[in-house]
Amino acid sequence: MEEIKKFLEKENTEIKKLAKNLHSSYWEAIISGEEEKYKKYEKDSIGYKNYFNDKSRFEKIKEFLKITTDSLEKRQLEILYMVYLSCQGDKELMKKIIEKEANIEQIFNTFRAKIEEKELTDNEIKQILQNETDSEKLKQAWKASKKQGEIVEKELIELVKLRNELARSLGFENYYIMSLELDEQTEKEIEEIFIKMEETTAESFKKLKNEMDNVLSERYKIEKKELQPWHYQDLFFQEAPNVYDLDLEGIYGKDVIKASQKFYEDAGLDVKDILEKSDLYEKQGKYQHACCIDMDCEGDIRIVQNTKNNEHWAGTTLHELGHAVYCKGYTKTSLPFLLKGSAHTFTTEAIALLFERNIKNNLFLKKYYEINDEKLKKFEVQIKKSLQAEQLIFSKWSQVMFNFERELYKNPDQNLNKLWWDLINKYQKIDFYRDEPDWASKIHLASAPIYYHNYLLGKILASQLNNYIVKNILNETDIRNPDYSDKKVGDYLDKNIFIPGKMYRWDKLIEDATKEKLTSKYFIEEFAN
Repeated sequence: MEEIKKFLEKENTEIKKLAKNLHSSYWEAIISGEEEKYKKYEKDSIGYKNYFNDKSRFEKIKEFLKITTDSLEKRQLEILYMVYLSCQGDKELMKKIIEKEANIEQIFNTFRAKIEEKELTDNEIKQILQNETDSEKLKQAWKASKKQGEIVEKELIELVKLRNELARSLGFENYYIMSLELDEQTEKEIEEIFIKMEETTAESFKKLKNEMDNVLSERYKIEKKELQPWHYQDLFFQEAPNVYDLDLEGIYGKDVIKASQKFYEDAGLDVKDILEKSDLYEKQGKYQHACCIDMDCEGDIRIVQNTKNNEHWAGTTLHELGHAVYCKGYTKTSLPFLLKGSAHTFTTEAIALLFERNIKNNLFLKKYYEINDEKLKKFEVQIKKSLQAEQLIFSKWSQVMFNFERELYKNPDQNLNKLWWDLINKYQKIDFYRDEPDWASKIHLASAPIYYHNYLLGKILASQLNNYIVKNILNETDIRNPDYSDKKVGDYLDKNIFIPGKMYRWDKLIEDATKEKLTSKYFIEEFAN
């Protein structure tokens, strides 16, 4: 139908222009930390949301969905319907939400922990947590970082309430439910996956945690019952502490950018142009984490990092470039702008996590970090255990975030400090409590709401893809040490995951690519047995 075709052509043109402006202003804000850049980003965010507030176009979309028979038209209209619905609220309310989001994000991105009036970057705090053995110094560093939670707590609760107000005005129970449904997920299906993951990994994690506590208590010369959150070498115990006598910093003490670039090239996924446009190293005021931004869906893809030559950034570089090659794949096509993107948030996370795993792959270490056979053999058991620990520990951290965020939106007036530490005790088995808003120090609650469960879904899909690739593309049997430096891997992912973009819902894409529905059985086989 000509009317639908013209409508979609115009929508693609206008939305592409708005998105490009928004991504550009976000890039400038996070790499500089400058207030005026954040104000520009805030203004562009409001303009972007306001475009979708148009009720007459929303009515047309609903009408067109009833009559179109073309699959590509229908998919574009489905995507438009969800975006327009999310923006049908009061403009002033949406403006307040965006302003508060931008303000909180700027606070996070420019925050630097202080110890005795000395400012420390996140990288420096991580170094203290990983290397210091004095419990008081560890506690001091941990608490210094958590100060950002105290700074944003009040505004963050206000933001949650504003988001809920918007969701209820659109007919949803709360913002959490709305976000899932407009992202083609349901609370019930996510909950079922998380419950199964908890049940099937509980014993493995219990055993792992006990082994870790034995090593850590000896390291810090305290009783196991005295171990506190700052003893686990990470601000949230979302990454595995080094308890396996594994000299990872010795292994990764070389150019992690160069090693990652070579790996991706060998897999048939060139990243040179991406790295040339990226902002890779620390500077004052800059966003301290890492992300990937597709600026225009035409090939301008960039990553932001604060790179150091260590294990953390070796994995992070592989991770962010995983997002980037996904973007590069769908930009190669002639798909309309609305269909250029990942099928779902967790499908791009799956690719990033799949490639990130290679930092604990013997073949990868031998080839890209020049670790000799003798050293690999020495570390073989530790590397395997370390990877398993990473996956299990993150699965438990995901449980904390999933359940906390869900309860946060159900009742933001409850005792959130108690809820936070109760969940940490339940899932991470850390028996600790203090009446401070430590939960508010997790940036995702402000800047990436209702997102965290997708990391665990991504890990589940990464295992499913790994199983399929190893057995059907590489024709190998060892699912724990596959050689991904093979152009067949890049070709498979390009054809089956990247190039389709958003043409299909995530469930169809996964079933087409792996010949079965999303399942946690491969993750459990790899890491919980």
